[in-house]
Amino acid sequence: MRKLVLVLAVLVVFQFAVSAQGVGVGIGGAAFFKSPYLLGQPIDVSAVNVNQFAFGGDLRLKVSIFQAEALVLLAMGDLSSFNIYLDAGFALDIAILRLSIGAGPNFTFNVGDSAPLQAGLNAKLGADLKFGPISLGISYIMALSIDNGIHPTTASGLLGAQILYWIEPAAKKAS
Repeated sequence: MRKLVLVLAVLVVFQFAVSAQGVGVGIGGAAFFKSPYLLGQPIDVSAVNVNQFAFGGDLRLKVSIFQAEALVLLAMGDLSSFNIYLDAGFALDIAILRLSIGAGPNFTFNVGDSAPLQAGLNAKLGADLKFGPISLGISYIMALSIDNGIHPTTASGLLGAQILYWIEPAAKKAS
């Protein structure tokens, strides 16, 4: 009986969330750069190469001020990898600006001599400009350590840009 009540409660909340204003699904592409400056290394423009870039897709679900995201990146180069970042957090809309913060697990599937599977935690900060159904954004992803408290590791960061197409229900007209 408890399971039935729980399932019904989840369905009611889901229906309310989907029909509520402020719900949206965004899908698009992303490009991320492992900047030498962010890693504390000197900047040498001639040394920038494909090993420092990762490209992929971004999927976001926003309900009110809550946001969930799945970011999938493919990094090619000396060490090729397939990376998945799953984050949940908050997104605040101020006019055309959306500021977001989130955290979650990440999984790396390496190709080559490195360990085939790695897992960890990440934190993500983002800012998007929304122009109708299109948003252009920048994000910073950093490793997150939870040993003896929560400690972001900014030295392992990725700086990226995304473009997303948002599907949002039409606003209801007042009668």
